[in-house]
Amino acid sequence: MRFKPFETSLRWASILIFSLFLFPLVRASGQPSHDQMQGMQGMEEPAAADVATGKMIYQMTCIHCHGSKGRGDGAAAFFIGPYSHPRPNDFTAGIFKFRSTESGRPPMLKDLMRTIREGIPGVMPSFRNLGEEEIRAVAVYVGRTFIKEELPTDTAITYVEHAGPYTYSVDSVRRGVQLYNKLKCSECHGKDGKGVRTPMRDERGLSIHAMDLTRSEMFGNGSSHEDIYRTIMTGLDGTPMPSYFDLFKGDEQSAWDLVHYILSLQGR
Repeated sequence: MRFKPFETSLRWASILIFSLFLFPLVRASGQPSHDQMQGMQGMEEPAAADVATGKMIYQMTCIHCHGSKGRGDGAAAFFIGPYSHPRPNDFTAGIFKFRSTESGRPPMLKDLMRTIREGIPGVMPSFRNLGEEEIRAVAVYVGRTFIKEELPTDTAITYVEHAGPYTYSVDSVRRGVQLYNKLKCSECHGKDGKGVRTPMRDERGLSIHAMDLTRSEMFGNGSSHEDIYRTIMTGLDGTPMPSYFDLFKGDEQSAWDLVHYILSLQGR
């Protein structure tokens, strides 16, 4: 049985209201007690404080979807994606869609923070209201507790700025069309960018459809020029969307042509 969009929205609203109602309690009790501080002797104080704060916020706001063990099996998880992608991420599996690192690598701390801050349209609410310190604390907690490996602090992917002939222009869009066809993007996203209905599966075996490139409001990894560039370069691990980093290596600037063509599909 699939839930209607209105019913799903009500469930999300209930979860979000519940989380926001409890958050003031987290802030009020967010400082570790004297005994807890004694138990942190020998640990790096900033990291220990972040983990303690992050844990409390996670248990109040994130646990409903991602679960107590970070496996994406919280009480609300099934209602988000009962039979199809996406479901809340299983942090322990080590597969992350939204990164600025190469495919197969963990995300940076700033990547986790970006997802928490911005949310994922239609799936995960933004927690921008937490503030940067608390967002960082949750990201540190997720990394230390569930990912359990050092998060990278750099990436081999080159992020180049708009420059020269690669600024938005009619010529750039035309080159982007050629890249779109050369890379066979239409096999998934369709000639019109609206996505084909070819059956596909994610890493969990759930049905997944290619993104409608004409609808920027549904871009899970962000819809700015830089966000789209990052998605092209990193791919979305756990989905059929591959990384094109190797194909653009040494000619990263030309990736902006593909970005501009995607933007043109949205009338931007």
